[in-house]
Amino acid sequence: MATELTFDETDVQEEFFERGWTDGLPVVPPTPDRVGAMLDYAGVAAEDLVGIVAERSREISAEKAAINAVMAGCRPEYFPVVLAGLSAMLDPAFGCHTVVTSTGGAALCVVVSGPLVAELGFNSFRNALGPGYRANATVGRAVRLVAMNVLGARSDSLDGSSLGHPGKFTLLVAEEPPPEGWDPLRVELGYDADDTTVTMFPSEGPHQIANHLNGDPEGILLTFVAAMTNPATFGVGKKHQVLFVLGHEHRQALAEAGWTRQQIREFLTEHSRVTPEHLAAGGILLEHTNQNDMTPDADGKLNTVRGPDDIYLVTAGSPGAGWSAYIPNWAPTVHAEATTRKVMGPGGGLPLR
Repeated sequence: MATELTFDETDVQEEFFERGWTDGLPVVPPTPDRVGAMLDYAGVAAEDLVGIVAERSREISAEKAAINAVMAGCRPEYFPVVLAGLSAMLDPAFGCHTVVTSTGGAALCVVVSGPLVAELGFNSFRNALGPGYRANATVGRAVRLVAMNVLGARSDSLDGSSLGHPGKFTLLVAEEPPPEGWDPLRVELGYDADDTTVTMFPSEGPHQIANHLNGDPEGILLTFVAAMTNPATFGVGKKHQVLFVLGHEHRQALAEAGWTRQQIREFLTEHSRVTPEHLAAGGILLEHTNQNDMTPDADGKLNTVRGPDDIYLVTAGSPGAGWSAYIPNWAPTVHAEATTRKVMGPGGGLPLR
């Protein structure tokens, strides 16, 4: 159980800053009533175990998660989404220990797909990756605060980020309903259309993609390939995972031309394969280690992703000139993979795999 501390309201912020319990921004004081409201809404007990990070001998209880969700500014209705995100983050495949300690400075990118996007007020339309919406900002922030305060991933301690990026405050992508004929992300991942899912993606910061004039589907996708194959991105040629946020004009052009999501993924997989010469032109040397064996295939090329399933497509954003976004995984899949959990309903308890 968490220890109760008593402060005057005016002293809370300075005390929390002094103790290193914040991300550098003010927090909502986690009073027992506020924490209890989170637990009650989700139907979990304080001592329920959300998951563990064995490498650190750390456990995340529902109470600790609720405390940090309150601090982040979440409403109780958001807490099942936070729990799903934390459960996915604590899946061994995600590699949480490495993700939150590496010099690479990965964000804990939260991808929400399903009816709760609209019901809880997540923004998936104009300025979809920007500020201004409580659900987007606070759910992502809650996950990061848990990593800081429970797992010890702070800049003065176990977070080894050489640079980091602003997505380490909060980074959440909420899915806009896709064009007719396309399944949403959750259905592609094997869940029902009526479900809401959270996919955790350990990521670099978003890279904006501009293609304003070319309405040809292959032309649009070749622009995506150009982003995927930038040698400066760590995972190029090393079989990592990538997330594309398909903006309005790009997704409409692709869907109206009859391209399926699988065809898009297959095109991007094949065209993002690179030669050693391509990497060398960017000053990148090939690695030959147990973790990253960059020995080219028989045709002389290296895969940027293992296959189509490592390309996540999410529709978001409002009409404009022709913008999308590229969010690469922070490292190859040998280090970390995206993981997904279903969000439980009110009183539904902890998420299931």
